[in-house]
Amino acid sequence: MARRILFVALALFGAMTPAHGAPPEEFYDLPKVVAVQNRTYYLNHDLTVNLGWLPSDAFNKGYTIGTSYTYYFSDYLGWEVVNANYSFNSETNLKKDLLENFGAAVENVGFGGILDYIVYYFTSNIVYTPLYTKSLLFNKNIVRGEVSFVFGAGGAGFDETGIRALITAGAYLRFFTKEDTSWKFDFRNNVYFEKSLGAVNTISLMVGYSMQLGDPPKAPIMSEELEKK
Repeated sequence: MARRILFVALALFGAMTPAHGAPPEEFYDLPKVVAVQNRTYYLNHDLTVNLGWLPSDAFNKGYTIGTSYTYYFSDYLGWEVVNANYSFNSETNLKKDLLENFGAAVENVGFGGILDYIVYYFTSNIVYTPLYTKSLLFNKNIVRGEVSFVFGAGGAGFDETGIRALITAGAYLRFFTKEDTSWKFDFRNNVYFEKSLGAVNTISLMVGYSMQLGDPPKAPIMSEELEKK
């Protein structure tokens, strides 16, 4: 009798105990909750002052100063109404070296043989901002930013040959210092047209300091939560 009671007790204990290493089935059915945080800083009227570098060709390079104004329709779509820059040209030593060392006078294929360069340029662009970033700088400071892509058109004024049509495309990184100020690091590829040369590419690299005009839009108070199953 005692042996039968012991056997029944062991059988019941074994039935109530899960197999070793196998977690309950409900463990796999638990939903994962992920917090999606809204961006902290918003823009609607953005004014930027730029300093940059504009290499026209192998013989001329320019140092630029300019400004831009951007109006934002939403968090991710804006219109850079105007981006205007003036270029201070500096000749490289290549022309001098060719003449002194090889006796070769340099003449341009296009522009009527003139080694012309850009004096100023202006564009108007669509701004698309699909990425908002939140980074940790030196494992100490949180830096918020965004990545924007731009595409537009305008004109470039040359020293001797006048104004030419210009198409531009590029991207910039923005890093916020406060809710109404930020730094922008801007790269753009500019294409202008010359009848002998066709489409000519020239890049522009700029660093800009941006200021929000007026009060910036307010960020939502709460974060949004999404469930993943």
